[in-house]
Amino acid sequence: MTSTTDTESDALARIDEPLLAELPTFELFFKTFGFKRVHGRIWGLLVLSDRALSSKEIAAQLGLSQAATSSTLNELAEWGAVQSTFDSSRRCHLHSPVGNALSIVATVFRRREQVVFQQFKQAAERAQAFITEKHGERDPRVLTLRSIITTCDIAEALMQLVLNAVQNAMSDSESVLSRAINAAFKVGVGVPARWLFGGPKEVPAAVVREKEPANG
Repeated sequence: MTSTTDTESDALARIDEPLLAELPTFELFFKTFGFKRVHGRIWGLLVLSDRALSSKEIAAQLGLSQAATSSTLNELAEWGAVQSTFDSSRRCHLHSPVGNALSIVATVFRRREQVVFQQFKQAAERAQAFITEKHGERDPRVLTLRSIITTCDIAEALMQLVLNAVQNAMSDSESVLSRAINAAFKVGVGVPARWLFGGPKEVPAAVVREKEPANG
């Protein structure tokens, strides 16, 4: 029987050093969108691993504490960047990456922009209520604040519409947007473009595994 230590050592050996050297790029990508570097480091490790990893294996590979690893995985799952399945034979959850980077970025933008617009809208509503109560409906500031509230609603709806349209188009390999981006990226980056945008060939094993149905 394979011990936990043997399993973790095996996991360390499965990821080549040249691949591990690419982790800072994943860190920078995530940091650009407001995450911590550790988010990009763990997601990058899952992308570069040839199989799903347990939190213990991730912690051992990256030299992180178990608590930091678990909390980061939970946050990545909330943002739609990783998915986890329970392995009954190993009695632990195994984690794999969600390969659609555009979907992750769109989710981040949508949630953060929604927060910004909601906060601005709520501030305008509070100001409108105060002015209306103290100075009446005829105060010219009420009309301006109502305009701000309506504008926030429209902007949020339009943003939601655009982001949903992009995500849907990118998930459809036959859409005009998907084909255009694939064609453009093939010229310069080849395989990475197919990793990100769902091309039919040379998809990393970890991404393929993420699409396969869980057994048991």
